[in-house]
Amino acid sequence: MKRIKYMVFSFLINIVTLGVVYAAPSYSFNVSNSQIENGSKVTASVTVKQTAAWNVKITSAGNTSGCSNQWVGDSGTGANATKTFSVSCRATSTGVISFTLSGDITSSDGTNSNISGSKRVTVVEKRPDSTVNTLKSLSVSGYDLSPEFNEDTLEYSVSVPPTTTKVTIDATRKDNASKVEGTGEFEVNEGQNKFEIKVTAESGALRTYIVTVNVEDSNPIYVMVDNYEYSILKTSRNLEIPSLYTESTINIDGNEVPCFKNEASNITLVALKNSMGEVGFFIYDNGEYTKYIELTGDNLIIYPSNEEINIKNFIAKDIKINDIDVKGYYYKDLDNGYYLIRGVNLSDGTRGYYLYNEVEKTFQTFDIDLINKMNDDNNFYMYALIGSATLIFLCLIIIIAQLNSKKKIRRVIASLEEKLNNKNIKDKKDKSTIKNKEDKKFLRDEELDKLIDEALDKKDNNEEKIESKIEETGVYNILEDD
Repeated sequence: MKRIKYMVFSFLINIVTLGVVYAAPSYSFNVSNSQIENGSKVTASVTVKQTAAWNVKITSAGNTSGCSNQWVGDSGTGANATKTFSVSCRATSTGVISFTLSGDITSSDGTNSNISGSKRVTVVEKRPDSTVNTLKSLSVSGYDLSPEFNEDTLEYSVSVPPTTTKVTIDATRKDNASKVEGTGEFEVNEGQNKFEIKVTAESGALRTYIVTVNVEDSNPIYVMVDNYEYSILKTSRNLEIPSLYTESTINIDGNEVPCFKNEASNITLVALKNSMGEVGFFIYDNGEYTKYIELTGDNLIIYPSNEEINIKNFIAKDIKINDIDVKGYYYKDLDNGYYLIRGVNLSDGTRGYYLYNEVEKTFQTFDIDLINKMNDDNNFYMYALIGSATLIFLCLIIIIAQLNSKKKIRRVIASLEEKLNNKNIKDKKDKSTIKNKEDKKFLRDEELDKLIDEALDKKDNNEEKIESKIEETGVYNILEDD
């Protein structure tokens, strides 16, 4: 019996002894990778256990920019603890990076141990980035893809019952270095729902797989718009409601369908889906459908009108506003990024003209009446200018004609004087009639002076009137009286 008690006591002593030995400080020294590519990082770390105080240092050498650190401290309570210290280095060229560990650690009972170690990391040439951007598998949970999955086939479809509201798309990548986007659980509406699964290779190369989930509609509502067939969406799930619109319902062909109204402009929208599963908003007005677009600036939201702008000196030009094709108008010889459009301000329902700034992406109300008035004023001034120019031209013609008339008058007068002089010479030959001749000459001179004065005072008289006047005075008779 005593022997058994001794054996048990000895066993307990050994356990206690083993516990004391196990509590001695210890450490481990490791690197994150033994081989890295040039330009990549590697981490060297040391973990100390059962340690109350420490003095640890890690240094690096070789093909790296160099990194080292030293840690000196204690647990703060005197009790043993576990701590990890690490440094990260980036390789600068191919070759070897060497890490060296040194220092000492102390346990709570005062046991002190030196620590040391070394690690080598090989640096190799960086391999080219992977260009693999394909999938290993693709599926819609619970349904079969058509066609069957192949990594080189990019488009698939699947049909689901009318009651389906959600589907789950799963995919696995072929290359672990690639990234996959577009998987998970998604809501679906009746009709076609398109989903894109994007695979990006390490190199950045992108491949897109498309899955079209067709939710069957037991009673579709089809409408024709511009010779294309659309179906009316009967639920607003997954629809992004346009700004300044509120959701409501409207009855179409006996079916309650969601709609969206803007009270200020009195515009009502419904969602239509084409044969490709693409959903868009259309203006609904008494059974008529018009494609809806809105132009958003920093300050206004405008619904553009289809009406042409017929304003003098404004020229039409196709422009883009928020990637939407719009017909704008610019002032002649001034295509500087300002364009006139016609539309409705959805904030207050104002219909009118707006000036779009292509640089600042803003709209401004535009006073079209002012432009029309300016054009009218310009027309008045133009006509006034033309009239003035015409009047001046006519005056010049009159002046020139008058100058020509004066020249003719002077020529007639010169001719008359020449004839009178000749007559005087003849009169001198007959001495007996000198007195009579002188009397006649006096009369002749007096009448001639009167005639000249009248010709110069009346500018509008022509040559025929002057000759008539001369005949009336009898000057020719006097000159011909030999």
